[in-house]
Amino acid sequence: MRLPRLLFFWAAAVGFAASALTASGEDPAKPGKPGATIAIAKPVRKTAVIIPIEEEVDFGLHAFLKRAVAQALAGKPDVIVFKVNTYGGELQSAFDIVDLLMGVSRCSTYAYVEQKAISAGALISLASNRIVMGNGTTIGDCAPITQGKDGIVMLGEKIQSPLRAKFRTLAEKNGYPSLLAQAMVTADIGVVVAETTNAGAGEREYFTVKQWDALGAAGQSRFKSHKILVPEGQLLTLTDREAAAYGFSQGSYGSLKEFLDAKGWTQVGEVDTTWSEDLVRVVGKFAPILMMIGFGALYLEFKTPGMSVFGVIGAVCLAIAFGSKYAIGLANHTELLILLGGFACVAAEMYLFPGTFIAGAIGLAMILVALTLSLQSFTIPDPSLPWEMKSLIDNIFTTMGSMVAALLIPLLAIRFLLPHLPAGARVIAETTLAGAHTVVPETARLSVGLTGRTKTPLRPSGKAVFNGDTVEVVSRGEFIEADKPIAVARIDGNKVVVRPLEGMA
Repeated sequence: MRLPRLLFFWAAAVGFAASALTASGEDPAKPGKPGATIAIAKPVRKTAVIIPIEEEVDFGLHAFLKRAVAQALAGKPDVIVFKVNTYGGELQSAFDIVDLLMGVSRCSTYAYVEQKAISAGALISLASNRIVMGNGTTIGDCAPITQGKDGIVMLGEKIQSPLRAKFRTLAEKNGYPSLLAQAMVTADIGVVVAETTNAGAGEREYFTVKQWDALGAAGQSRFKSHKILVPEGQLLTLTDREAAAYGFSQGSYGSLKEFLDAKGWTQVGEVDTTWSEDLVRVVGKFAPILMMIGFGALYLEFKTPGMSVFGVIGAVCLAIAFGSKYAIGLANHTELLILLGGFACVAAEMYLFPGTFIAGAIGLAMILVALTLSLQSFTIPDPSLPWEMKSLIDNIFTTMGSMVAALLIPLLAIRFLLPHLPAGARVIAETTLAGAHTVVPETARLSVGLTGRTKTPLRPSGKAVFNGDTVEVVSRGEFIEADKPIAVARIDGNKVVVRPLEGMA
């Protein structure tokens, strides 16, 4: 009977102590921490930022992605999801974007193929750490092509080789089948996929068609089955289901939201293009047309005495064509200075030294150099050599072609188009000089050495007064202000050439 009584008193003492601790605000489970409670930690959802990669892959897209990635990383997300929907575009721009995406190390990157990732779009998708795809989407077909005289042609091995190496590097880095990645670039390899006899493991091996044929019957017998995934002569393009089956994609989803929910991620933002970035990309596509209009307007300004609206139009068009490239980083301060120097030389030719042609030729050459360099992917000075010579040659033809077209189109229009317009729409007078008679010109009363004064500025043509008669004159190339003393230098028919008189007011 003594033991139960002892247990009773012991339990009562423990209960009293617990009551005292509770009354004093202390937790008996955590002594020394008044008011402390046991908190159950809730799982924290990862954050994701969405960045779209849409429309044509060009230098404008690269400029946008540089800003977008920097802006996204500033928010310290757990993952960046690139929403891909593109048929591809410029190869050099794709390489620059790949280098940009591979340089993201502070968070994971995913490419979500929303509709299609073709050509350069496939290359960019493979640069992400992982790929997921929407239902019914495709990825692949990244052969480098160009527009030739016979239509679209595939570029040769010199271009395919570095592109294939880039695909191989991305595949090895992110764990994609290397041979399949290369088959997206080169059409002449063909790929055979073979499953091992160990059906439970589900292991696959990939061979080129030539490698598979070289195995012979004995080598092929160790595989349970095989099939030609892509025959020789065709480029590899995978559906979302095939991409998942062959290790490219992490799965297929009905929408981007469905993918984020499946991963348990919270979207904390989406970086989209600004109106100015969209405008710059649109203007950049029309750069050759703007160049043509600009050169044509400068030509008309050169042929028009004095200052006219053509000079303003030409300068504005060329400035817009150049500015679209300057805004996205293709052109730098060096190219801008070259362009401004060219405009200054052309203006000097028109208004300060007319008729010399030297300043105008130098200025025109400087404008062509600046515009050509603005179309390149490098800026001056550029440390990485050699330059992209094929691209440089193409851009030289673009700028030179725009200039030649600007000169030929007005001449051809005047010769063949304007005379055949309807009577009410003609801009050329139909009156001719047939039946006209001449009168004694005012130049008959002039002689070499006769002095007079300018009535209007001579740039180089204008009006002057000799012995009270107003006469149309032209200087020898000098710019002569109004009300300045001049003398007749020579008379060529009805053309009176004058020179300034030095030292006379």
